[in-house]
Amino acid sequence: MPADGRDDGSATEESDDFVETYEYATEADVIRVEEDEPEGGEEGAVAGSFSPEGDVKPGTPGAENAVFVGLGVYVAILALGQMFAGSVIYAPATLAAITATVAIGTALCYGLFTRTDPDT
Repeated sequence: MPADGRDDGSATEESDDFVETYEYATEADVIRVEEDEPEGGEEGAVAGSFSPEGDVKPGTPGAENAVFVGLGVYVAILALGQMFAGSVIYAPATLAAITATVAIGTALCYGLFTRTDPDT
C-alpha cells in the first residue's frame, strides 16, 4: 500500500517484476566451504570456551590489583564529577578530599580482603 493510503495494486506489480528479473545463482557463484568440527564433538565459542579447563580457585587480591581498582574509581569519580558538578571538582580542596577518600577506601578494602579467608 502506498504512503498516501490508496490501494491500487501497483506495489504487487513492482514485486512481480522484481521476481521476473531476478537472476538465480549458478554453480560458479556458490563457494563451498568445508566445515571443521570442533575437537571432542562439542560446539563452543569461536575463540574457545568461556569456562577454563582448570578449576578456578579463589585467592587474595594483590597490592597491584588494589591500586588499579583504586585508580579506576578515582578516574571515574573525576569524570562523573566533571559531568555533574563542572570545574568545581578540580578545586584543590575537593581534589584532596576525593584523593584521601579513595585512598582510604582502597586501603580498607585491600586490608579486609587480604585478612578474610577466600573460602568464606
